[in-house]
Formats: sequence, structure tokens, C-alpha cells
Amino acid sequence: MTWNHSQRLIAASRAFDAATAAFLSFLEQLPEAETREALPGGWSPSSHAEHLALTNDVFLSVLKSAQGCTGPIPPFAGASDYAEDTWNMDAPPPATAPPILVPPPFITRAVSVTNLRASRERLAPAIAAADEAIAAQCVRLPWATISVYQMCEWASGHTLRHLWQVNRELQLRTMGIARAGVGG
Repeated sequence: MTWNHSQRLIAASRAFDAATAAFLSFLEQLPEAETREALPGGWSPSSHAEHLALTNDVFLSVLKSAQGCTGPIPPFAGASDYAEDTWNMDAPPPATAPPILVPPPFITRAVSVTNLRASRERLAPAIAAADEAIAAQCVRLPWATISVYQMCEWASGHTLRHLWQVNRELQLRTMGIARAGVGG
């Protein structure tokens, strides 16, 4: 099936919304104290949620560039490092979060959940309604140059990756195993 612009972005928006709902559900089931404790990678579960909210707002700024908004990652004409036929949610390598996406160290679950929900409410409809001229451009993320279409799809992959990371690091902490590095 060949996807057109609208179909691709509606699918990306729905996937992002579902991935965020899954992350929020997971986080809300953890004991409150556990959401504030640093995991072996350095961030608490609430910090991961805040990082997602911050990242979502950067992605939103890319999509709003068609409306004259500017953000830290401007879209540009170019080519993705990933061919469309090889792009998938496992393609992006783990990366270290840049300073603008590092959450404050002692964020609470209540604040991070509120921020993540609000960012989802802003980003999901913006993905679905993204301008075709912007979606065809590229952005330079910390790990590669990708198309804005791919960035919209990565919003869900990034969220699921952090869900996996929090789950894995909770297991490592329980087993008493340290892991180096935190990232996106």
C-alpha cells in the first residue's frame, strides 16, 4: 500500500497518542516514591516522562515552522540518512539527550504527567495536520538527519523506547545492577 501524506501523518499521530497513553499508564501504576528515584541510567521514571514532554515540544516547534514559529531544530530541505524502505522504529540508535532535553533532576510524577499529557494534546493533532511542505523537509536530531515524516513517526518510537528503558532499569535496580548513560 502506498501511503499518501494525510494517511501517513494520521497513522503517526494515532501511534504517538497510543504510545504516550501506554507510557502514562505504566508511570501511573508505579508507587509514587519509585517514580522519583533515579534509575541505574541516571534518570527517574518521572524524569523520563519530562524528557518526553520536552522532546514533544521540540517536535511541535518543527511542525509549527510553517506558521513562522522557530525552535531549536529548524526544518531544512535535504535528504534523510534513512531511506524510506529501511526506516523503522528500531533504526534510530540510542543517543545522549542534548542539554535542552534533559529534565530537572527532582521532578515529581504529578508535574511530569501533567506536562507529558499537555505535550501529547499539542503534538498529536499537529502531527495529523502537518503541512506537506514541512513534512517533506528534514531535521537534524542528535543521532541523524531524518525527514519530518520520520520525526513524526519517531515520536511514538521514542516514547516506546523510554517505556522500555524505564521498565528495564527498574528491573536492573531491583537486581542491583548499574548501567551507564542516559539518553533519548
